[in-house]
Amino acid sequence: MKTKLLNELQKQGIPNFSLFQTSEALAILPELLLELLEQEKADFQALIQKTNESLTFEDFVLESQLAYLWKIINHLDAVETNQEIRAIIADFRPKYEDFVNEVAYSQSYYQKLLRASEHFEKNPDQQRWFDLTLKAFEQRGIALPAEEQEQLKNLNKQLSELGEKFQHNVVDEQSAFLLHFDDEADFQEMPEELLAKMNALAGEKWGLAVNADPNLLVAVSKYCSNPEIRKQVAFQREQWASEGKFDNRPLALALLKLNQEKSKILGYANAGEMFLWATMAQDPDQVFDFIKPISAKAMQKAKSEVQTLQEYFQLSDLSSYDLAYYTRKYKEEQYALNDEELKQYFEFESVLKWLHSFVFKFFGVELRARAESAFWSLGHESRYEVYHQGELVAYYMLDAFYRKGKRPWAWADYLREKGNGQLPIVVNVCNFQKAESWPSLLYLRDVETLFHEFGHALHAMLAGSPYAELSGFNVEWDFVELPSQLMENWASNPEALKSLAKHYQTWLPMPEKLVQTLRDLKTFMMGNWVSRQNELALLDMTLYTSSIPNSVEELDQKILEIVNQYSIFPRGEEYKMYCAFLHIFGGGYEAKYYSYMRAELLEADVFQTIKKAWIFNPEIWSAYKEKILIPWTRKPASELFFDFMQRKPSDEALMKKYGLLA
Repeated sequence: MKTKLLNELQKQGIPNFSLFQTSEALAILPELLLELLEQEKADFQALIQKTNESLTFEDFVLESQLAYLWKIINHLDAVETNQEIRAIIADFRPKYEDFVNEVAYSQSYYQKLLRASEHFEKNPDQQRWFDLTLKAFEQRGIALPAEEQEQLKNLNKQLSELGEKFQHNVVDEQSAFLLHFDDEADFQEMPEELLAKMNALAGEKWGLAVNADPNLLVAVSKYCSNPEIRKQVAFQREQWASEGKFDNRPLALALLKLNQEKSKILGYANAGEMFLWATMAQDPDQVFDFIKPISAKAMQKAKSEVQTLQEYFQLSDLSSYDLAYYTRKYKEEQYALNDEELKQYFEFESVLKWLHSFVFKFFGVELRARAESAFWSLGHESRYEVYHQGELVAYYMLDAFYRKGKRPWAWADYLREKGNGQLPIVVNVCNFQKAESWPSLLYLRDVETLFHEFGHALHAMLAGSPYAELSGFNVEWDFVELPSQLMENWASNPEALKSLAKHYQTWLPMPEKLVQTLRDLKTFMMGNWVSRQNELALLDMTLYTSSIPNSVEELDQKILEIVNQYSIFPRGEEYKMYCAFLHIFGGGYEAKYYSYMRAELLEADVFQTIKKAWIFNPEIWSAYKEKILIPWTRKPASELFFDFMQRKPSDEALMKKYGLLA
């Protein structure tokens, strides 16, 4: 079995995941991980022992079978909860991180890098690689005394362990969640397809039920006529992992404390500064100065939107858990826009085909499906070979639909990074609702999510540098979302909809009247959406730049004070959404959640330029590909933006996009 697993790691394409999940593989994986770790340790020591004169650049960028296997195991844990895999991860992680820390704080290695950067003949990519690698060493504290470095190593291990536990708690509680409703009369407005799912979940028990499927929970918010049930579901979504054996509050507090301790050792004023070292913003004040004015304008628009709903439905008050319900009814009554009818124009396979056709036409990127049975090992992925202008450049996998035990939300990642003759394997994971039989229809927000994550994948697949460090998601974090958010425009742009949106039965295009309605509603309720995004961004940045509470009770209170300062709706003691805020607790967006809005500004600015040239102009897309997508981290993000736009960013397009100019 060990030989089979090693052979699978050496293959170019996407691995056969089922092989790694067999009982034989699970039994041997701990031993194999340790063997690969010992080999990497030996290789590293051999590198350290090499004379400076015998070193080449390739010695510093060797491929890692261990890193690839570790990625596979962690991917399986994220998409297919398995207690055996989780135990393997928990046992091996500290051993692996000890070695990662050994490399990260090796003075011998750092000195060899310094000398090589000064004496090697280098091309521009290699020079950039050295610059970024040395900067990362310095940021990690390579110049600190050995005692403080040991403290940092220990903190890094604790942060990794707690972050993983935080994520697992959310998945585990959601996996066990089932909520029953006795009175079906409260759900008469619910679409039949969703009612059937709720009925099936209830099983032999009378009534209906929902699990943690976000599609069902959102549907209850939109279609349930009983405000008490809407409130119950909303409160549940705001309280994941906030009590009992899955309580994430102590973990959140510990993560904040450990990050603060780490930042102090590294010489930063707070953790926010530490996390921003590799961003365009550079410091928290720039983030606050950017977000707060947008938040103020969005808040003003949001209040007006809420007032419109209150007046139209003659409501004395409107709570946060009522917003989705009355927004849906308002659009149906005032604009004859029904989300369930709108879904009929977004059949999943048809949307996917259009997306692939678009990137082929404008980027020269072709996705060729792999249909062999051996390549469908988990039964819920689509797998592709990716060609750019006829050359195989990557492998791509899409895991699109929700299932129990899968981490929530959507993401893009590398399964294997580019380098040393190996092509990258890029993964998109989403949580759409799958129909029992054809067709699976997508909401407009689902189409936007699909396009968003594929924008990340496209960015990763087209990276031009041969080195992983310049090809992965290593560009400044407040720039990394630009390609993904730019792709979202194709889900709702009127010109794109004419060819994208086809009725799943007649295959006729979306009627012009419906296209116009979507255009008219482009900024409707955007004040509330932007306010919510900025509320989360300001919560994130405030938590990582201010003093740390002494207890979970104080943390609860502090978060309430922050969100009530920036939220359009007042929050009560029950509000514990931070306990499932996976982005900022071990999810890689600590003190960087603002980057979504920052990238929104950059994307809106770029897309406005594209529209001026006409959105189906191949020349403008070629320029975008050559100046932003392919260079990746070969240049600082500000230079990439300037190369394409020939100027610095402006917020005018963002304000126009969300109707915030007034």
